[in-house]
Amino acid sequence: MKRSALISLTAINAALYAAFSLATAYIHTPFIIQLRPAVVVPAIFAALFGPLVGGLGAAIGTFIASIVRYGTPLLTIFSGTPANFACFYLVGYFTRRFRSWLKGYLLGCVVGLLVGFAIIAAGLYFLATVVGLEMLTKWKSAEFVATALAFGIASELPFMAVIGPPVIEAVKRTGLTAGLE
Repeated sequence: MKRSALISLTAINAALYAAFSLATAYIHTPFIIQLRPAVVVPAIFAALFGPLVGGLGAAIGTFIASIVRYGTPLLTIFSGTPANFACFYLVGYFTRRFRSWLKGYLLGCVVGLLVGFAIIAAGLYFLATVVGLEMLTKWKSAEFVATALAFGIASELPFMAVIGPPVIEAVKRTGLTAGLE
């Protein structure tokens, strides 16, 4: 893929992800983890245009959304940004590695979310214990962390698994991705 296409697609992915993330960012959850149906955006970009476009776009998009939502980059630097990069890089990687893109995509979604939420848990635990952020004291409890991670995966995987495949298939059929993959 040409550098200009890589940059453009990454920027579009980031902008869409940030905008759609902010649409649901203010729905309260008890975990700091946001309800984020927008995860389908970088998942689709990762499947169509590769791991780098998916991972970088997601990292930049979540960074922007988190700063707007929380007013500081502290939380996202240690959790959301690296987690989103890893998650959607893996979605793109697995989608490309399997003969059946659908099996690779679905496996990438599961593995990516598991890795991404492990990074979030580690980052928030670090901020709670080492940095001592008051707002994260619940993240010192293993039970709370497990519940929060289960919530995150259960709330995001359905959007990726149900909306992603038909959109990816429709875009592939148009031929618009020819030469960009």
